[in-house]
Order: sequence, then structure tokens, then C-alpha cells
Amino acid sequence: MSNSVRNINATKPVFSSESLPPGSSQRLYIEKLVAGGLGLARLNGQVVLCDGGIPGETVDVEILHRRKGVTQGKILKVHESAESRVSPVCPVIAKCGGCQLQHLHYEGQLSQKRSMLEDTLRRIGKLSNVKISHVISSVKPYGYRQVLRMGIGEKRDGVFLGFFEAGTQDLLPVDTCFLVDEEFRVVIDAVRGGLRSLVMEGMNLDSVEIRWSQLDQSGLLVFRGRAKTKEHIEHLMNACSKIRNIKGWIYERVDPSEHDSRRRIWQEPLVRGSDHLWQAFGTLRLKVGYRAFMQANWDVFQLLGKTIGEWVGDPKGLRILELYAGTGPLGLTLASQGARVTCVEGNPTAIHDARESIRVNKIVGCRMKISSVESYLLTVQSEAYDVILLDPPRSGLNPKIIEQLETLQVSKLLYISCDAPSLARDIKSLCEKGYEIRRMQPFDMFPQTAHLETLVELVFSQSSENSMKKGME
Repeated sequence: MSNSVRNINATKPVFSSESLPPGSSQRLYIEKLVAGGLGLARLNGQVVLCDGGIPGETVDVEILHRRKGVTQGKILKVHESAESRVSPVCPVIAKCGGCQLQHLHYEGQLSQKRSMLEDTLRRIGKLSNVKISHVISSVKPYGYRQVLRMGIGEKRDGVFLGFFEAGTQDLLPVDTCFLVDEEFRVVIDAVRGGLRSLVMEGMNLDSVEIRWSQLDQSGLLVFRGRAKTKEHIEHLMNACSKIRNIKGWIYERVDPSEHDSRRRIWQEPLVRGSDHLWQAFGTLRLKVGYRAFMQANWDVFQLLGKTIGEWVGDPKGLRILELYAGTGPLGLTLASQGARVTCVEGNPTAIHDARESIRVNKIVGCRMKISSVESYLLTVQSEAYDVILLDPPRSGLNPKIIEQLETLQVSKLLYISCDAPSLARDIKSLCEKGYEIRRMQPFDMFPQTAHLETLVELVFSQSSENSMKKGME
């Protein structure tokens, strides 16, 4: 199949970059998936990226535009479908930007995500011989999310809930989302019904975040907006007060100078009921407040925690530093098993939650520090820790942190990443500083999407030259 397509393309004359005008159609062969789950094809040396393709397929593509040397296209027709192709279950999949891989059978998703990770490590990190374990699958390919944020909009027939269309700031009305389970969808429907009973003038709602606890089978509603008066907020909470199994209603005012509703003024919220949930993590009971980060796929997060425990081995007496600790489920678990753990987190509300969890679970040997990672590492002495556990944001580690890690030369790093490009960049830098990659385990934290969580174990070697030989080209 691939040879016939390439032969067809080979008979065409070579065109310049202007030869692919918007609106034109080309028959292409999908070579592989790249970051974001986009299918990559080539025409006379030019890269064309498009949604919805699967490696090995022949497709007709409409050319949309060219940016930064890459042409974007839209698949019009699939001529030779891959065996792993399935029909997406979501009716708005072509518009909503949330899921990129619903057209791919779940086993195929796992295989392609591993290939995308391998390709990213090779291209960005120059890491060619890293052994990547098979992706640990999600317990649920659908219905796994326990946190969901939906935008709130208005149209002629009333209020609606939705998600932003891919690549735009346009809110797309959505009736349901299949990434949450049936009980969660009941809550979404009830919120929509409650909002429609309101007179929205002066309410100025931007979004609602729904958080759900498997442990308590209860949830929180976190509304964000710019209500004119407290009476508006009271009406809002009254309208949603009878939703089954909701135990807390929170309203936060967002900064009107920011277009992104996640950027909010840090002022006292209005809270009715509870402002936190309790989650089970292994044998522990953990408090997670609405202002603390909460993993969306808690089942896979627990699998990740279990793997960390296996890689650490017997934790008794080990001195462990956890950076970007959040509410501390990983560090608290290791402390409960005998390790001496220091958890560092810059969000004071997350630290408050963690300290309450320490008290409730009667954990000793764990201390929480409110600090930026950069500032705390400046206070750490060499040989103070045996293991450092890092779970940085999507942007990864800044160069100062990598320099500080080089100075400390801790024997073992456990790096959790949710972004393959930043992971590849950081691992490359760490290998240049004397670390070696011992093992790498991906986790499918977000099925139906192109996102992948990856756990990497790095060990310090006295010879950075040996490290480079083992880890890099």
C-alpha cells in the first residue's frame, strides 16, 4: 500500500511551498502520528499534518493553511482504512478539541502513544536506545475523569455548557462527555437544568468545574465568573442546591482583565457546604481541596503510585525529597511505609490539605514545605537525600533546577512527566550532567487523547561520559 502511494506521488513534478494553496485536495499516505495525535504525511518533501489519521492509511486531504513551515490539512476521505480504525462515540468529535484518538481502537492508542513518545525522545532528546515499557492501560478507556471543567455560555434558547472548539475561543455546546461516567453525566445535566432556571443578567458566569470523589461518591461544584452582587451568587447556589450527591458549592471571582477563566483573583471565595473532597490513595485517606491540583484519572494515578513504590523498594530509612508535591499522595504513602520524606509545594492550600491528611492518617516522618522548587533546592546540602521525586508542570524543569540537581548529585531521580517534548529536553540535560536512564514506564492517564504520563528512573553516574554513551546518540 505505501509503495503504491509513494509511486503515485513520485510521478508528480516537484512543487514549491506555494503549490499547496488552501482549498486544494491531495491524496496522501499517513506515515506516523506526532505530538497532539496529528497524522504526518509528506508531499514532495513538504510535511502535511492532519487530524484523524492512522499510520498506514491513504487519505484525501484538503489543504487548510501553512504555518511555521508546516502545512495543516483536513481529511476528506479515507481510502484504505487501518484495521485499528473505529467509529468515534462522540457526536462532536470533529469540532471539540478534547479527544484526538477516538477514531483509534484502544489497543492501537496505546501502541501509537508509545511510538510518539519514542519518536519525541529521539528527535528532541537525541535518545535513541531507551527501552520504553509497554504503556500501562487505563482501568476505564471511557468514563474515567473525576475532574471536568465546562464553559458556560448563552444563546437564544438559554444557557448551555460546553467546551472550546479546537484551536479557537468559541464555546461549543455539548450535551454530554463520554470521558466521565453515567453518574457524573447526571450531575452535568442537573447543573445545566439549574442554570437554565436562572435569570442570567448580571450573573456573568464563565465556567463550572465538577470534582468527584470515588471514596465518598460525592462531588463539588466550583463556579467562576464576575457576578455583580452576592445576591446573584446566592441565586446561583440555590438553583444548584438540590443536585444529588453534591456536598459543596464554591464561587470564585475571575479577573476581568484575563481572558482565560482559570486565571482568578486570589480573594476569599463564597463557599456553601464543603470546600474539599476525600480520596482514597492505597491505604490512605487524602484531603483534596478545590484549590489544589487533583488528578483526573485517579485509578491510573494509583497505578503510578504503586509503580513508584516498587521502584523505590524498601523505603524504611530512605531520605526522600518530593518536589511539586501537591497534596502529597506519593510522599505521604512512602512516609507511611517508613521513609523520611520532605514534600515541597508552592501552593499553600495544597500544603494545608496535606498536613490534614498527615494528621488523619497518623503519619510520622513527613514534613511539608511551602516553597518554590528553585528556592528550596538552594537550601539542600549534598548527600541530604537518597531519592528525589519530581512531578513538574507541563513546561518541565527550568535550567536552574537542572543545575541544582547536578550539584546535589542525588543517586536516584524519579521523574514524572505529562509532556513528552519537555521530558525529552530535560532528560537530555540530565544525562549530560551525569545521569543514566535506568527504566521508563508510560501510563495512559488520558485515554482517547494524545496525552501520556511517563515515569522515568535516572541514576547518577560518576562518569557523565559513560552516561552519554549509554543514554544518547
